[in-house]
Amino acid sequence: MLGCTANKSVPLSFIALSSSSQVSASHKDKEEVSLDWFTDSKLKSTDTISSSEGKLFVNNVFQTLDKNIFNPTFKKQLREQNLKALVTIVDAKPTWSRLELTQLVNNQLEKLSISHVRVFDPVEGEQLFRLFSQPSVPTAKSSPTVSAQIRGDIGILRVKSFVIPQITKVAVEQALAQLSQTKAILVDLRENGGGVQSSISYVIENIIGPDKVISTERTRHGAAIKQPYIFRGYFDDSGKNVALAEIKLSQEKKYIEYRTRFEAKKDPRPHFVLVDQLCGSACEVFAAAAQEHAAAKILGVRTSGSVLGGGVFKLRWQGFILLAPISQTFSFKGNTIEGRGVQPDIPIPECKNSGSQCLEKAIKLISSE
Repeated sequence: MLGCTANKSVPLSFIALSSSSQVSASHKDKEEVSLDWFTDSKLKSTDTISSSEGKLFVNNVFQTLDKNIFNPTFKKQLREQNLKALVTIVDAKPTWSRLELTQLVNNQLEKLSISHVRVFDPVEGEQLFRLFSQPSVPTAKSSPTVSAQIRGDIGILRVKSFVIPQITKVAVEQALAQLSQTKAILVDLRENGGGVQSSISYVIENIIGPDKVISTERTRHGAAIKQPYIFRGYFDDSGKNVALAEIKLSQEKKYIEYRTRFEAKKDPRPHFVLVDQLCGSACEVFAAAAQEHAAAKILGVRTSGSVLGGGVFKLRWQGFILLAPISQTFSFKGNTIEGRGVQPDIPIPECKNSGSQCLEKAIKLISSE
């Protein structure tokens, strides 16, 4: 599904066309969202629309959310109140620009305090689509998604995202090979907004070992299913679109238990995971799995608490989409992370707001263990 961080981070440290997300149409037909949906749009943010058209769009957004949210009763009264407030605001002004209206809608959606719910215009939607379907092209100023660093006896594995194809199994293996002689491993997940859930296994299987539960995920249609579908390991990331493969898996199975591979080999060295308040979605699932299996100590500050799987749906305007929370993810022990986050075993206050001393404090703590 789409695994992304909290709403404010969505443009675009986002999620998944993603880790548990589903790409589906909520409007007219049932075609999947494709790149053409965005690039063929002739609509502009400066277009002027009437209040009547504005209300139709607002209703379309909330109807799409109601139809696809992981639990129809989840904050239902609040959603209805927000819709009513929006309609009143839109009705009070004769004309709106598309930009004004989408900003107004997103501001109101943010008040729901539900992760992974937002309207994207054609430009943002195209960026999102390309993020999850095309490899990133490194620039002179950009740093790799996965990298390795050695500080004394400590090997630091930096993972900036779990979005495929930004992260690959080969890149993880190469980075870990550089750290093979260190005595301890610190997995640095600061500012990691999440991504595809299956890519968590690239790293987590080395920490918690073979055939271990990472998390479970349910859509609204999976609530009545008693036994989950077991998914072990990860997809072949050399494939064209892993995000869509995982989306289809979620659509078909509805209740999934993610596990590590039978052949996974646990690294016996002590492990630590560094997180901050920007660690969201798949990043939080990773931290929770490492913590609940007692396989690593979590350092830093509480994570964002935004783990609902997001699905992308067409809206009535060409090129516009709604990111809606279509699945709920639970930790290995069945705990809810949404709205709560993962609490660190060892708090490091300096990690809040990307503090410059966060990593140094973590290294000092590990060295004293």
